Amino acid sequence: MSRPICLQIYVSQELGARIRAVALTRELDVSAWARSLLAAACDDADLSGNSPPPDDRTARQDVFVMVGVDALLAGHSDPSLRERAHQAYARKCKELGLTSTAVEGGAA
Repeated sequence: MSRPICLQIYVSQELGARIRAVALTRELDVSAWARSLLAAACDDADLSGNSPPPDDRTARQDVFVMVGVDALLAGHSDPSLRERAHQAYARKCKELGLTSTAVEGGAA
């Protein structure tokens, strides 16, 4: 194995304390913990930093789909279809052990 090189970064005292605490809970030294994160970041396909994190992108897509489906249901020729869909949604959430609110279901 080749000899490791030293990379130096500067972080705030607060971030440094958080990094040390996380590394300690994972039973790693700070260097090993940082190496694992850096390697994972380098393996990521989009290193440009221009796209939102996957969680944000997924959340935006979920909201778009929810709004679109709700609009299609609201404009459907069967006026009771939207309400039946909301009722089915509430039943499925209950079955899965998820909380269901009017806001989450799109009913206002």
